[in-house]
Amino acid sequence: MPDPLLINPASIFNDVLGPVMTGPSSSHTAGPARIGKAVRLLAGDDIAHAQILFKEDGSYPAAYREQSTDKGFIGGLLGLDPGHEQLCRALDLAHEQGLEYVFSTEPNTHPHPNTARIRVRTVSGRALECLTLSTGGGMFEILEVNGHAVSIHGDFYEFIIQGADEARLDQLCDAARAAGARIHREPGAGFARFTSEQPLPEHVTAPARTLCEQGAEIFSMDLVLPVGGRFRYDMPFMTAREALVWAAQQDAGPGMAALEPALAYEQARSGHSREQILARMQDIVNTMRNSADTGLRGGLPVKGYLQPKAARMAEALPQTRVADIGILNQCMLMATAIMECNSAGGIVVASPTAGSCGVLPAVVLALGRSLSSSEEEVAGAMLTAGLVGVFIAHQATFAAEVCACQAEVGSATAMAAAAAVQLLGGSAEQAFAAAALALQNVLGLICDPVAGFVEIPCVNRNSMGAANALISANMVLCGFDPVVPLDEVIETMRSVGGMLPSTLRCTNSGGLCLTPTARAIHQQLQNRK
Repeated sequence: MPDPLLINPASIFNDVLGPVMTGPSSSHTAGPARIGKAVRLLAGDDIAHAQILFKEDGSYPAAYREQSTDKGFIGGLLGLDPGHEQLCRALDLAHEQGLEYVFSTEPNTHPHPNTARIRVRTVSGRALECLTLSTGGGMFEILEVNGHAVSIHGDFYEFIIQGADEARLDQLCDAARAAGARIHREPGAGFARFTSEQPLPEHVTAPARTLCEQGAEIFSMDLVLPVGGRFRYDMPFMTAREALVWAAQQDAGPGMAALEPALAYEQARSGHSREQILARMQDIVNTMRNSADTGLRGGLPVKGYLQPKAARMAEALPQTRVADIGILNQCMLMATAIMECNSAGGIVVASPTAGSCGVLPAVVLALGRSLSSSEEEVAGAMLTAGLVGVFIAHQATFAAEVCACQAEVGSATAMAAAAAVQLLGGSAEQAFAAAALALQNVLGLICDPVAGFVEIPCVNRNSMGAANALISANMVLCGFDPVVPLDEVIETMRSVGGMLPSTLRCTNSGGLCLTPTARAIHQQLQNRK
């Protein structure tokens, strides 16, 4: 059993199936949007000017326009969530509202490629500087506030005091601690950060605010993520191996379906009831279904270079001589439609990322329809997928900048394989075996988006991922043994990612990006600006 004081468990709804967002990229659009919103909340006022400095050798500079990183940061600074329908107009809104901004680069020694320093000035003249990191899948971390080291992820309430008298700060720390806050303090620096599960009471914040009259500054932030954090967790398990041990210990025995450990995990993580978790997942399923419908209706705007084709493919399929691959044809159409919706800046669910957002819904929605599954059964399959995603989040990453496309489409296809087993009535052991098999099949998959857009090969890889998931599920249900268990495959994915050169990890400097065709597309798009 994991030590409840030492773990930081991922949430299915924070880290894996979400955010609900406008495309095209979870790490380069949704993550920056959440970062921008967090900075806006800390600043406490409308932003008049912003300077965003990217790590000069990181992943942002090469494609921040193509992947709407600029719109993400600026939209967040305007107070927009990643899923706000106006996020795609963020730059226009900034002009209309008088927010001036500039993007530039700086040397940065932080090892993660998705770091950015943000300097803002509010309309009242207040200045704030934050060093930030988009960690993948829409998650983020604020590493510094005005030069002070912090670790803010958006799942707690934050109250920061800077430049305070040390004696007064001692008193405030005592009051905040008594109110249940955790204290992070720099001795002798007049700096303290109060982190709490609930907003601090007035008897703590009011005396703190009086310090502003003496030259101190206060920065505060509400929750940014959908599921809040807790200081102590009593998690039943953290890995696939531990989940199977837990399942074997329950009354149902080793044949238990993966849905039960998924619900047990998220209940322990969030404190929400079984009914609340299923209801939230049904909302996510509805958003996924709407994304597919949007893509299949056609008429999507072209944001990059690829003309949307899902609607035409759906019309052509019944009249065209194609291989009889049954449900895989529906998966192909749905995965393509959702990815095209994402590329057009439509609303999708990062599952676990925007670059892989077509895999899981294509499998679950198409298979659920063919089986006449209920809405609750479909939601249960998604929760099973989310549980596999949690195991990946604990032991590896979803960030293509760190582990390439095996972390995006690879993670999604593993999750979808487990979801398919759940819908087909298999056990947790079979679900995790199918996930292991699916991920084995795509180890080493590079990330090389042509011209920096989440289009080629991202769209077609989502269809490949869906097919891989269903085939892996069927093989395991028919008795095939992947031999290497899921946790070991996840660890292998992480280690393989570390062996891949940075040119093959979403930097637009390797793979298909270097082909003559890709170079010509990139040049044409540059000329179009």
